[in-house]
Amino acid sequence: MKWKRFVICICLFSCSPASKFKQDKLLFQSSAITMRFKSVADMNDSYFVIKENNFFEFYRLLFDSVKNSSYPGRFSKNGDTLLLEFYDKKGRVILGNKAIVNEGKNKITFFK
Repeated sequence: MKWKRFVICICLFSCSPASKFKQDKLLFQSSAITMRFKSVADMNDSYFVIKENNFFEFYRLLFDSVKNSSYPGRFSKNGDTLLLEFYDKKGRVILGNKAIVNEGKNKITFFK
């Protein structure tokens, strides 16, 4: 019985978002930033960064210093629309799975 639980736990953790990101982490970290967007709030500023190799990262900074959440992912482009695929599905709940970038105004709009 314990053996079955152990195998189930291993299967669940091997399919976790963290393990999927670990495969791409080196390429993600070495990719240069191509665009950056910022939303300012009282205590929590949000950033959305588009990188080379079809990577992106959405993260929040607490008091402009402490990164308290990070949601990296990959995107594909369909015209002016970015189709977002987060490694952690919580990112999709927060932002949605699509974004439109207006490069002229340096503006990004997210929708589901």
